[in-house]
Amino acid sequence: MQETPIDWNSDPAVSPVPAPSGAEETIESEPIRVVLEPDLPVHDSHLLIPESVEIPRLVHTVLFFLLAIFIVIVGELVTFGIGRQLPVFRHESFATLSSDPRLMIPAQAVPYLALLGITTVLFSAIWHRPFWTAIRWNATTTIKGWIPLIGVGVVLGLASTVGGNYLPMPKEAPILNDLMHSTTGAWLMFAFGTTGAPLVEELAFRGFLLPSLVNFLHGLERRGSLSLGMAKWVGIPLVILITSAPFALLHSLQVSNAWAPILLIGIVSVALCIVRLWTNSLASSTLVHATYNFCLFAGMMVASDGFRHLEKLNN
Repeated sequence: MQETPIDWNSDPAVSPVPAPSGAEETIESEPIRVVLEPDLPVHDSHLLIPESVEIPRLVHTVLFFLLAIFIVIVGELVTFGIGRQLPVFRHESFATLSSDPRLMIPAQAVPYLALLGITTVLFSAIWHRPFWTAIRWNATTTIKGWIPLIGVGVVLGLASTVGGNYLPMPKEAPILNDLMHSTTGAWLMFAFGTTGAPLVEELAFRGFLLPSLVNFLHGLERRGSLSLGMAKWVGIPLVILITSAPFALLHSLQVSNAWAPILLIGIVSVALCIVRLWTNSLASSTLVHATYNFCLFAGMMVASDGFRHLEKLNN
């Protein structure tokens, strides 16, 4: 029995297209499956997306990461340059400034905002469709399932905290040292770590990298280079691991390159990838990610009496 190819890009609702009168021969000779975009109204001209149009592709992911690296580097240099002109930072070294959340957070937030704006305009033009629809933001799915999604984030946060108690964790992680500069800086890290940071990280890793790898896998399966079973039971887990490895390494400097916290972050990434693929919603994995970060920062906030006694974080 011939196995039916998987449509990795399709949403849960797939609508067959009735053949127009007199077009039976054309439809029979070139079958096309179409994807129903849930975020678009029924009358929208973008409603029917041919299966051959796979978004994003690997080339789109490479373009996004190159753009992100350039914008973040330039944005941080400009922000730090402006910060050095302020009286409070005028006599500080670059090393000190780069670890002070009062300047570090704006230096990240401004480039992130610029990246979101440029990415939205650029890829909307490349794909000829709304960016957040094409990237499968799917906010409706998240709104319907927000309670279990928040529950997943809380469980991940608690599990990570418990796991940290039994694994060799760094005694002086840079992220804790950054928090201890000032109460204002700690609150800035709390706010940014539960909003802008998870949004941009999810866009990069579960909005571009993960689905582009899945689309590449889909292409191999369609061309017969990979069987359906191999694609489903070997390809998808491998894609999740490939996505999670750079995500975990991205946070390595924050935890002194210690293997234990990097492993925990990698496990969290695997869970986020599963949420993204299971719900077909980038908004869902972003909500879980933000909730996870919230739990970690909330624990630090409680331990330091609302960030008023940051020295307690050493314990």
